[in-house]
Amino acid sequence: MIRRRIRQPTRLRSADAIGEACTAILVKPARAVVTSLGTLLGVAWFVTALGLASTAGAHVTSAFAHRLPTHVWISPKRAGPAPAAVPYPADVQQRLRALHGVVAAGFFWPLRLGRPVIVSARPQPATEGSAGAADGGTAGNRRASGPGASRHAPVIAASPGFLAAAAVQLSSGRLFDAWDQAHHAQVCVAGTVAARALGIRTLRKQRTVYINNVPCVVIGIVSSASGPQSIQRSVVLPSATAIALWGPPDERAGAMPVLLILTRPGAAGMVARQAPYVLSQDRPDQFLVRLPPGPGALRGQVISTLTSLFYALGWVSLAIGTLSIASVTWLSVRERSAEFGLRRAVGARRRHIVAHVICESAIVGLIGGLAGASLGVATIILVAHARGWVPVVAPLTVLPAPVAGAAAGIMAGIIPAMFAARIQPAEALTRSLAA
Repeated sequence: MIRRRIRQPTRLRSADAIGEACTAILVKPARAVVTSLGTLLGVAWFVTALGLASTAGAHVTSAFAHRLPTHVWISPKRAGPAPAAVPYPADVQQRLRALHGVVAAGFFWPLRLGRPVIVSARPQPATEGSAGAADGGTAGNRRASGPGASRHAPVIAASPGFLAAAAVQLSSGRLFDAWDQAHHAQVCVAGTVAARALGIRTLRKQRTVYINNVPCVVIGIVSSASGPQSIQRSVVLPSATAIALWGPPDERAGAMPVLLILTRPGAAGMVARQAPYVLSQDRPDQFLVRLPPGPGALRGQVISTLTSLFYALGWVSLAIGTLSIASVTWLSVRERSAEFGLRRAVGARRRHIVAHVICESAIVGLIGGLAGASLGVATIILVAHARGWVPVVAPLTVLPAPVAGAAAGIMAGIIPAMFAARIQPAEALTRSLAA
């Protein structure tokens, strides 16, 4: 017995499925808008969450960049048998400034003369100075009863590069420079605290202080510095002047010169590794390098936590949008059971019904994804502007958003499509006539 087909099986082309889905959407645009609303909100919040994660991460990185260590300290571990006046190459400042990321560099040491250093606004009698030295500074402390009286104050000998490396800012006057260093000029700059204690408020007329009765002209008053905090309480004079007046620094007194290097944010670690080789290619291990700890690990933890939180919120919102499409599509399929039954009656196969419902749901999701991406970008810009941040929107966050909306529509339409494909033509038509 030969079996023959009574009729040819029906086929559904992709163009026909897309056309029918678009027609169904245009026939009832209100239903399509309600269906796409879930995708729109889900994709919008997904894009917003990822964009805000990038923007907040950039802001956190920028905030931590201002707190990265920018100073490197270098000191000799021990002096040689016959140490030079300064245990560094003569052109040490030029060598260090040649390194990538170095802003300024210079050396300094506290002036220690084997007895308390007395700084005063007037010359002191020799008998008083010797008395102060003999009793360990007791007499000097008694004399420090008023502005301009003699007192024990920190005195720092430094190269001109040290002032730049310490980011010294002046309230008045100027800093000493290479000319003062080369000519052993007896000039100095005073910190705000030291100047106030010496009775110096302004530099409208020449001011002279006496360091152990050696006159030194104050040419500047320091208002702020990011280097050693003792600068505000100290008097700083050129290192060449200090060597000419009191000799080289004494290692036994703990006054060996220390290098201070100012770097750009993020370059301190690299400079700390390279600087010893710049100072001595043969024995770089003779120098002790100190680098303040930076907040790099904390920055990574903060950015990782923010990113994880925003990503989780984005995926949750996209899942809620998918469930919203699924519920609306389910209700739409139940209302259109007569339509699907009629399609089955005229020859549509179950897979054709599935393709039609999924195609319609994907188009609605695509439209919602496009609108949601636009809304998300606008939200990112508005939030960043309100917070004073720079908006950061990665292309990989925005460009796949319509595709994500379409994918959410496809996933949301699978179960309603399976339900529509199981509708029996006779049952659907009978239910339609009864209604």
